[in-house]
Amino acid sequence: MQLSEALEQIDGMIDLVSALIVENQPESTEQAIRQLRDGMQAFAGLAQRFGAEQFTPENVQRMQAMSGRLTQMRGHISKVSAITGQQLASLIPEQSVHHTYGGAKQPGSAASVARMYHISG
Repeated sequence: MQLSEALEQIDGMIDLVSALIVENQPESTEQAIRQLRDGMQAFAGLAQRFGAEQFTPENVQRMQAMSGRLTQMRGHISKVSAITGQQLASLIPEQSVHHTYGGAKQPGSAASVARMYHISG
């Protein structure tokens, strides 16, 4: 396998992941990201076997462009994950045991009396 062929395969995987992100298909995107990660790991192992003559200025420039695309994709995924987390938190507020069992003074220790059964006075 030539370096240009390997780069072509990785570039195709990046295109697929980008398209799935835009189409908002979480399951398919997750599978494609796994395939991309596996492909990148395989490429990292193969890259050591390629001769220096295969690292032409065009191939190096292509790898730099792919790196930039991956960085943008990672940033986009991080932003979407943060937004999704915020939306989820607004729909389903975090539940706490303090509502029912009272707050414990020290982390890890259980409250002695449930608040809803505590009788004042």
